[in-house]
Amino acid sequence: MMLKQQLRPLAQRQVRPSSSRHISVCKAAASTTAALPTEAEAVAAFKAATADGLEPCLALLKRAAADKSVQPQLVEGALAYLEQSHPKPAADIDGTWRLVFSTATSNRFLQYIPVREDFVIQLGPKQCALESVVGPFAFNIRGQITDFNSATGAMDFQFTAVDILLLGKQIWQVTPKTKPKTYTFYYEGQGIAAARSSAGGLALLRK
Repeated sequence: MMLKQQLRPLAQRQVRPSSSRHISVCKAAASTTAALPTEAEAVAAFKAATADGLEPCLALLKRAAADKSVQPQLVEGALAYLEQSHPKPAADIDGTWRLVFSTATSNRFLQYIPVREDFVIQLGPKQCALESVVGPFAFNIRGQITDFNSATGAMDFQFTAVDILLLGKQIWQVTPKTKPKTYTFYYEGQGIAAARSSAGGLALLRK
């Protein structure tokens, strides 16, 4: 989800409102944004609800990855705490990772990824893909890995093509205009990974 915001269906795009309504909507959006909790507040909430240390943090994240039962603010706090206090950069991130949680959206309801979405990473041939399934449709967003730094866990990549399938048969292919991205996998272990996107969001993934 956090990697596909440029690819929203036309049906989800809003029609531009009239000027007076547009001003009201913008004011409401601005006040809502101002009220959103920061990562620091999420970390504070996590620390207040959880014992200090690496193992309680990992236990919370593994529970979130397994059944999505943890409050989103606590997941964000745990991810930020892990990055600050116990980073363990991924030396090898090869494989298929299920995207579970992302702060790319500020909407708490949507931070747990609501669809099946896998990030497939092949460091050997330097290829990557974001594979999503929504009902009878599948969306395969393919791209190239330009660099992977095993010391920091940073992976540079760029998506170059989108295949859309219906019931397993390709019905459309798109070549979108995209920008290079970086995912820094600052923790990997015990079947989960934590990453920060170059766009600023945090993500939780599981094998």
